[in-house]
Amino acid sequence: MRHLLYAPASTGLFICGAIAAIGSLSGYFNSRVEYCDTATNPCTRVAISVDVAPPRTAQDVVVLPGNGKMRLTLGLIAMVLLAGGYVVSGLEVEGLSAKAKQEETDAFLEEKRQEIVAEEEEKKLILASDIRFKDFEQQLLDGYAMLLLENNPELAEQILVDLPTVQIEAQAVESTPTITSAATPVDSFSSSSDSGDENSPIVVDSTALRTLVAAGERAIDGLIDTSQSLIFLGTPGAGKSVSLGIVLGRKKKRFGDRVQLYAIAMKNDGFSGAEVGRLNADSNVCYEILLKVITELRIRAGMPKSEREEYCERTPVILILDDFMSQQKLLSSSLSKKIVRYPEESGAFQKISLGDAFNAAMAEIVFNGRELNVAGYVGTQSSNIEDLKFLSSKGGRAGVILMYQAFRNVNKNQGNYEIISQAIGNQHVIADAKERERMRDVFPQARALSVQEQRPMVLSSNADTGEFILGIVPDLRSEYKEYERLFNSEEIDTDFAWTIRKVSEFYPDTTAETLFSEIRNLVQDGVSQREIIRSILKCGENKQHPTRSYSVHGKTLFRWLVDNYDNGELAAMLGEGD
Repeated sequence: MRHLLYAPASTGLFICGAIAAIGSLSGYFNSRVEYCDTATNPCTRVAISVDVAPPRTAQDVVVLPGNGKMRLTLGLIAMVLLAGGYVVSGLEVEGLSAKAKQEETDAFLEEKRQEIVAEEEEKKLILASDIRFKDFEQQLLDGYAMLLLENNPELAEQILVDLPTVQIEAQAVESTPTITSAATPVDSFSSSSDSGDENSPIVVDSTALRTLVAAGERAIDGLIDTSQSLIFLGTPGAGKSVSLGIVLGRKKKRFGDRVQLYAIAMKNDGFSGAEVGRLNADSNVCYEILLKVITELRIRAGMPKSEREEYCERTPVILILDDFMSQQKLLSSSLSKKIVRYPEESGAFQKISLGDAFNAAMAEIVFNGRELNVAGYVGTQSSNIEDLKFLSSKGGRAGVILMYQAFRNVNKNQGNYEIISQAIGNQHVIADAKERERMRDVFPQARALSVQEQRPMVLSSNADTGEFILGIVPDLRSEYKEYERLFNSEEIDTDFAWTIRKVSEFYPDTTAETLFSEIRNLVQDGVSQREIIRSILKCGENKQHPTRSYSVHGKTLFRWLVDNYDNGELAAMLGEGD
């Protein structure tokens, strides 16, 4: 509002200065001649300029001296007033200029917002049209099938012949030397094609298995050296956490303390010793982590090129966003009204929502972080890339490596491969039609081997070449557990002896016998001792849990249960190594 006061102030100063200038330049303060004019009766006193000769009728002529000091004073006052008016008018112009610049910035941001909204609406329309087209296509096929059966009723009898399922599967196996899924068309890629029958007979092709496992190793190895951001997509149980842990562990092993790890998560995990903030526990800590990464990125961008390249190569920075979809739901619900001061590159601050700050920071990391060795590692359960708002453009998707993982757990009867089949059929993910066709050819075989070997399937992109890798993830559990031990262990020293009373204190909802029974069943299923301790005994999982130490609490309780309730069978199964 201050610039509204500048206009009358500057105008008043200019007017007063003009009056003073006119007064100083007028002849009021010059020397004058005063006389009495006898032409009038009585004679009148008249004052004229000293440069003018008085008339002949003038009497009592007197010379009045001028006032030069007063003229000088008025001149100085005029100069001061005019200068003040100029300064105040300059402030007014500056205020108006700043207001115009702000209005221009607001108009630009509003234009960008409208573009984003229009782009989102366009995507929704495209998605809706695709759905309508698929529905129409399905109705057309159904109608054609009904017409075919009406004109050829004998086909119905052939279709309804009760052939044994095993005979059909055996015929399908004999028809091909390699592993195939049960008569599913390669281009079908619908959710029904991913259900799969894990009990159907499969012909093992050892060469294909070695090739797919080698491809899976290549996909994981390709994530270690890159400075690009990584997106891990997969349903729960597909192995995203293990793959992420392997990448972080190898990075930490290579760079040591030089790698700067930050994580924003929903669970109390370690992430190879990263500085962790839990969004559902303290959003302020999470925003501070976000600012640290963005500040570091901009500091690196401002370095001279000669210094920047060496420094960035030696000190990677990684921001981990774990369980990103849960974070987005939280940011759009209970944290939707949280406003933060987000720093612009100019140094100014903009007040935006916390969710918009997350997306803005991730977009900046994805687009500018690669050359500065600042990357974002995002884990999400969504199969839809459009849910990642910071990848709203094709250029954004090209700046990251997509790591899809899928797994069908036969023992738990859960999981499917739909997330990978949808990605293969999505032209927005794999733009090249030939590349999509190549992935379709490999997919049925990889899916069958993934079920048989009980290992996750992986589909990984390479943004540099545009190629994709489809393979089977190798067994990385031992390496993953080693990194957990090296970088996430928080052992404590305390004298602690397990008793029935201690068990009932820490596990009030169960008994020692029940705990031992659950442990025995998992050991028989081949589950490792560490995983049993983390899952059943809940040791080393939560810092707030009384049994948070894996070594002190978990191992001793495990051994106490075996010593007190085992008849020798479980000890024999565990062997010396456990």
